[in-house]
Amino acid sequence: MSRVAIVSGGGRGIGAATCRRLAGSFGGIGVIDRDRGPAERVAEELVRMGVAAEAGVVDVADVGAVGETVDRLVSRLGGLDAVVAAAGNMDGGALGGMSPAAWSSVLDVHLTGSFAVVQASLPELRRSPAGSVVLTASIAARGIGGHANYGAAKAGIIGLTRSLALELGPEGIRVNAVAPGFIDTRMTRDHAARDRISWERFAGAAADEAALGRIGRPEEVASVVDFLVSDASSYMTGQTLYVTGGP
Repeated sequence: MSRVAIVSGGGRGIGAATCRRLAGSFGGIGVIDRDRGPAERVAEELVRMGVAAEAGVVDVADVGAVGETVDRLVSRLGGLDAVVAAAGNMDGGALGGMSPAAWSSVLDVHLTGSFAVVQASLPELRRSPAGSVVLTASIAARGIGGHANYGAAKAGIIGLTRSLALELGPEGIRVNAVAPGFIDTRMTRDHAARDRISWERFAGAAADEAALGRIGRPEEVASVVDFLVSDASSYMTGQTLYVTGGP
């Protein structure tokens, strides 16, 4: 029986790269994204790769709507074995000028969105012989100036990962996290544009800080996610793997 995965934030960036990577080992993939176009394009690409794929359009901060979307995808795909929460956003600025809406918008997508997707998926993950969850943290969990909401959300993801690993481990469900560094995605390019910094300068500064002397690609994060949902990591849970080009 082929395995089924759901990836939130699957329409772009790390989420889309993860969908493509998982196509090699999963027979069904649900692509969740807030925007219909990207979700459907990735799902269509997966179908061309021979995977049963369905798009789910929902804002992951809307807990009730997430539950309905997950239920529909599970019904269409015939089960669920792995969940990857990769939806993300940034709405930064110095703390003194940060609005409550900006603070909440980032925590709602990253932290509440991860909670919502995992909670909605639990009934089916419990039926899987090897249920696995991967949440998306970040090197920003160690601290990031000008983006306190993002850093706090990502630190919360690491705490959520450890807590869920303890809670769900007795049921055979593993929960791990991947923590990317500076990755070339639309979100990081938008960040540079908002700060009115050229992409070359922005990416170059990040590359200078990495031990490997370059920024990362979404596919390099996706390969680690693939490992974490595979049997190769069957005795790992509650862990956060940093994919940052350095220590």
